[in-house]
Amino acid sequence: NHTNTMTWKKFTAYQSSPSASGYPDLPEDVTYLRLLIGLLYGISLGYRESNNDISLKGGIGIMFGLNVIAFLPILYMNFYLTAETDTYKALNFAGVPNGLALMLLTWIIFFTMLNEEVDLELNTNAVIKAVVNATLGEGAIIEEEVSVLEESEF
Repeated sequence: NHTNTMTWKKFTAYQSSPSASGYPDLPEDVTYLRLLIGLLYGISLGYRESNNDISLKGGIGIMFGLNVIAFLPILYMNFYLTAETDTYKALNFAGVPNGLALMLLTWIIFFTMLNEEVDLELNTNAVIKAVVNATLGEGAIIEEEVSVLEESEF
């Protein structure tokens, strides 16, 4: 517990100029920062897409998120901490894949939670197409588009 307090103080100390010998936990702490950024940005992206906010959607939102996850901690280390990044091995991009994966997972979860009716309709249409293909053959053409949600008794 004492080490965590010391690490937090080193990670938030303005212009502390950490190096690999004085602060060996910096890559791990940067990874946690990237995970936090990925989590928060994924939640934000999921809510924005479900509200039809057209500012950052789809691929553009993912690319912007990747840039935020990758470069915001680098700016923090270079300008706020003035870290000696050349003394560390692979510090600049430590935790980027983890942060990106968490961002995508969070985005998918929140978007799906907020759009259950779309997910249900997509799954229902997929089941109908599979049943039609199994009974009538792979190349069968359906004359009318079936909307199960409107015709269902439930």
